[in-house]
Amino acid sequence: MNDTERVLVGRESTPEPPGLGSSTLGEVLKLDELDEYTGRRGLVVLSNNDGRSALRNHGFKVFPAVPGLINQSLHDLRPGALVLDAKALDRGPWAGTLTEAASELLAELDGAVSTARELELPVYWLGAVPEEPEHPLTAVMEHALVVTPGSELYEGTVEGAPPSCLVRVLRTMVG
Repeated sequence: MNDTERVLVGRESTPEPPGLGSSTLGEVLKLDELDEYTGRRGLVVLSNNDGRSALRNHGFKVFPAVPGLINQSLHDLRPGALVLDAKALDRGPWAGTLTEAASELLAELDGAVSTARELELPVYWLGAVPEEPEHPLTAVMEHALVVTPGSELYEGTVEGAPPSCLVRVLRTMVG
């Protein structure tokens, strides 16, 4: 090696990442190219690992609902449904959603439900429904299909129509 050569090390030697200069994380991740999550079997899921695994084990393609990416994932992936598990609001990236400390998470969750409605996607809520009208989730609950013991989706219809595979899995997750 002579004096005119300069060896690149560290950050200088690292190539630029794909999608550099894209305006959103979804564009960097190329969400619009992930066709496996599109359609009935594709789901955007706000749940813990066990819930996501239960859905995967029954053949669903599960994309985790991530703060900062949930709205774009609904637009770009075109899944069959949005699943919201109340237990996931206590831990993990969505912890604090129901407190004033993380009000931006509640706003994002509310926005995701609005996006799902615009896209005509069903929104499933797993957990208890808040009874007080001032509860932060009241607006979300207005547009969600509730799967919890005592609800019609959990108990079944009077006519005895068989539940879908998704509803059967969601029942096991809450019951």
